[in-house]
Amino acid sequence: MSKRVEAKITCPNCNHQFEFTLYRSIWGEYPENRELVMSDKINVTKCPSCNRSTKLQFPFIYTNADQHFAVWWEPEYDAQIDSDSVGYAKMLGEGNYLATAPRIKSWSEFKNTILKFENGELKGKQGTMSKEMNDQMQGFLKHLQDKNKKKNSGCMGVALILFVFSSSLLYGISKLIF
Repeated sequence: MSKRVEAKITCPNCNHQFEFTLYRSIWGEYPENRELVMSDKINVTKCPSCNRSTKLQFPFIYTNADQHFAVWWEPEYDAQIDSDSVGYAKMLGEGNYLATAPRIKSWSEFKNTILKFENGELKGKQGTMSKEMNDQMQGFLKHLQDKNKKKNSGCMGVALILFVFSSSLLYGISKLIF
């Protein structure tokens, strides 16, 4: 799921302050999300006071898990991206596409980089879940199974729920839900 954050914005035209929801990450494999980026509508706000539209210079990551690539738009240096990249490497292995996502300052170069990945001119590496993360996942699943056994459920539905939950959790981790 794409991550959004709430922010207080000050209009550069009239200095009116208002709340706005910004994208910190967006899943580009969904056409409507890709369109927000390619049509220059992502993180664009319209002041409720003077009606002026402004593209906010807020860094975010564009990911496409289907094609195993990610690209940061970083108009100004953001130290949090360094921390995020370290976390991705620990979780999904060194060299995975999230940990090695290029950091692009120019908006037009950012969009061109996405197109290069989509067209196969650039390639990302899927990565693998770290042993530590895999062990944590297995421990969590065992805990759920043990908890279930104590209830003497024996219900096939519980097994199905565990399977669906673990599958969706693994899928979510691969998409890096923030």
